[in-house]
Amino acid sequence: MLGRAWKETRNKLYHHCYDSELTLADNIECHLSGIIADHWRWYLDYHNSEETKKKCKKNTENRSKQLYTHTGGSKSMARLGEEESKRQGRRVGRGKLYLLTHKRPNGSYIHDASRTIGERIEAIEQRDESSRLLSQNDSLAQTLGKEHPGRVRGMGLGPTSSQVFVEDEVAAEKTKRQTMEDEVAVGKIRMQAMESALICILQGQGGKLPSDVAAWMNSLEGQIRK
Repeated sequence: MLGRAWKETRNKLYHHCYDSELTLADNIECHLSGIIADHWRWYLDYHNSEETKKKCKKNTENRSKQLYTHTGGSKSMARLGEEESKRQGRRVGRGKLYLLTHKRPNGSYIHDASRTIGERIEAIEQRDESSRLLSQNDSLAQTLGKEHPGRVRGMGLGPTSSQVFVEDEVAAEKTKRQTMEDEVAVGKIRMQAMESALICILQGQGGKLPSDVAAWMNSLEGQIRK
């Protein structure tokens, strides 16, 4: 991040102070008071050299070919994720962050490639809610494929897969286990409610089940035996 800030500062300084219609000598004379003249001369020579111009042109061409640009501006994906997590009061997964940073304010995707990826992420998360949690098999990983060595997509610069996923996989496993326990508890409550309802029916029918209820119970018993 420090390197990027320094790069942006240099570019702003050049475009603010350099006048292409003036000679090199005149531009050097117009340097800011806080900049040493020799340093300013060196920077102008560097910026106006053919080698630097070729690099700038090449970088511009490469940026135009990037498929995974986002609408977050100069903010890193890591910073955007942190801000969105604070705003929502919970950790935002990589799939959700991708959707947030690849759509315009009107809800449309920034280009066709991002729409294809975004629609696949949405389909995966609708089919499997656990894919919304950060993991090596979350919705973004399933869409874009295996992580590259040494970095993690959607997490900015720095974190490696071993640093990011170990802790989050443990958390995801706990969440999955809790979900299963909750489903079992809900199932028990439903069974108790059904038993209570059957008791009420029996009491109202003099101890005999209505024919439709008896048929339903027989079908359940047959399914259990299978």
